[in-house]
Amino acid sequence: MTETVSSLATLVGGRVLGDGQKRIVGVADLRAAGPEQLGFVRDQKYRDAARTSKAGALITYEELDAAATQIVVADVGLAFARVALHFHPVPRARTHRLHPTAIVAEGAEIEAPCEIGPNVVVGRARIGAGTVLMAGTHVGDGCRLGRDCLLYPRVVLYHGVVLGDRVILHAGAVLGSDGFGYAKDGDRYVKVPQLGGVRLADDVEIGANCAIDRGAMGDTTIGARTKIDNLCHIAHNCRIGQDCALAAATCVAGSTVLGDRVILAGHVAISGHLEIVDDVRIGGNSCILRDVSKPGEYMGDPLMDKKKWFRVLGAQRELVEMQATVEALQKELAAIRDGK
Repeated sequence: MTETVSSLATLVGGRVLGDGQKRIVGVADLRAAGPEQLGFVRDQKYRDAARTSKAGALITYEELDAAATQIVVADVGLAFARVALHFHPVPRARTHRLHPTAIVAEGAEIEAPCEIGPNVVVGRARIGAGTVLMAGTHVGDGCRLGRDCLLYPRVVLYHGVVLGDRVILHAGAVLGSDGFGYAKDGDRYVKVPQLGGVRLADDVEIGANCAIDRGAMGDTTIGARTKIDNLCHIAHNCRIGQDCALAAATCVAGSTVLGDRVILAGHVAISGHLEIVDDVRIGGNSCILRDVSKPGEYMGDPLMDKKKWFRVLGAQRELVEMQATVEALQKELAAIRDGK
């Protein structure tokens, strides 16, 4: 794919400084970019690299003292995403292809075009046009996949999983496994059948090796455009809102409800049957044991206002010095008591 600087500027809503007809064939790091590639200058610390870069063009937040043609934009990160996706679009099926090693059940409904890769197993499911199933993927009976979905190798969909349009599932993700439901019979556990399903809305992306459990009775649901990083676990009956972002190794216990635009940093643990309202941001390594009823930034274990948590950390760092002072005062007090 080849584009002019002007056409890329139109794509990102930017202003061109220099030769707008220069041809660009892709994106690259500033230090490695060549004369037909586009580099990105996100902030001031990249200015020196931009001056010496051999990139044919730069996307930047302000006009730079550099030889390259420039596209000035308000948000370099967003512009980078749009240009990179333009040159490297998400795979979509353009022709209808079924690998000879794939197994498709009688009664499966596959809308052309779809690409079904090696050793894929498709049960009595419905799959929308444009969808790509890569090697080793399993789609169970009763699953419904929307249009233009992308399932990377070894994704497993248990029975009855429903995906909206343009859903991306990375390698090793498992959707619809049984929730952790058991009843006690004396010292033994009796399994509680998990009779619900899993439903993902449009434009959801799930990272590698995530586990999303099916509901016990109703469905586990994930709202439109929500992004979940690698190695996350969403337990049974959870409801995740729209436009949420959950970073790596986050675990959400059963029946917890997250509102819209909730952000959970890495390694956050959330107890079950809780509710977190819209527009909450949780810092990394936090533990949530109670409802979060007000929007804002939180962090810690126990969870508290993020600014307060940093004050607590600062106080903890001073404890060693405080202990030394207390020990010295104790010695002085003992000496006074001894008449010395």
